[in-house]
Amino acid sequence: MPRVLLVILSLAVGLIAGIAAVTVLSPDEKAAPAPEPQAGGEVVSEAPQETFLTGFNLTAYTPDGYSGAEVAADFTRLKELGSTAVVIVPTWYMSSSNSDTIQPEVQKTPDDAGLQAAIGSARQAGLEVVLKPHVDVLDETFRGDIQPADRAAWFSSYERFIGHYADIAAGSDVSVFSVGTELKSLSTETDSWNTVIDSVRNRFAGELTYAANWDEVFQVQFWDRLDLIGVDAYFPLSQEGEVPTSESLAAAWQPNVDGLEALSEQWGLPILLTEIGYPSQKGATAHPWQVREGDPADQALQAMAYQATFDAFEGRSWLRGILWWSWRADPKSEEKANIEYTPEGKQAEGVFAGASSGS
Repeated sequence: MPRVLLVILSLAVGLIAGIAAVTVLSPDEKAAPAPEPQAGGEVVSEAPQETFLTGFNLTAYTPDGYSGAEVAADFTRLKELGSTAVVIVPTWYMSSSNSDTIQPEVQKTPDDAGLQAAIGSARQAGLEVVLKPHVDVLDETFRGDIQPADRAAWFSSYERFIGHYADIAAGSDVSVFSVGTELKSLSTETDSWNTVIDSVRNRFAGELTYAANWDEVFQVQFWDRLDLIGVDAYFPLSQEGEVPTSESLAAAWQPNVDGLEALSEQWGLPILLTEIGYPSQKGATAHPWQVREGDPADQALQAMAYQATFDAFEGRSWLRGILWWSWRADPKSEEKANIEYTPEGKQAEGVFAGASSGS
């Protein structure tokens, strides 16, 4: 190439580079500002903060349980107390512990229209929604003890059940969906659960969890397919007959908190307490999973257990939320609210409000 052409080409390249530099560095360009250095000189960029999910499982066991003005009033009240989220809990049923079929119960299962209306009402109240479908057994066998005669048939039925609610979640403003709850006797069937999770992923784009019982959470091996490790955290915190103190409850929580932190690190996922609760009666911290008819009411113990829980998990960066059991959407007249889980109108309600206002 002749020398003169090389000179012209070099000038042209320089001119283009200069124009590009002016364009990039022009003061009229509205580029995003760079993160500012902190006091120690370190540049820190702010990551978007996820909502800490604090609130209650709002339970209903009648067809119209999630319908009506009363439910909207519940959401308003829960928001006033400091809730950021609510868990909605529709239930289908097995006829017996070895049944292979799960289906809605006409007189018990909340209807879809009411469920969808409740989700909309919760969102209008400013609450995130967790949809956590349950399987119960009509003979009152605990769901964690079921033994279907044909497990393949049961999982096929389960996929229809959970897919039904995944479709509702996808068509509503739901943030988190639980693919199962406390199904301990079946949660070792990892391949079957992977199939269930894949089916739900194809329907619902939000975050997924599984609500494992406190004595089940460490056996589950499909956490890597989910976004959150869900725990129904009914860890016993005292012995039968023991009169617990704030100090003894704090000490009892520590190994459980350490175990959950290790689980979070193992799987690289945050922990969500999908359920935790205490009846307002004597012995509640010894058997938090059970209301006992003969044990007298004890609001103070329930409140102490709430406070111990908040204290135990305070400042844990791996914790996504604490969702309490429970607040009743359709309480029945025969229920003994004075010893049940609900904190409504009890000392524990004040503990929740105080802790949530500071979160």
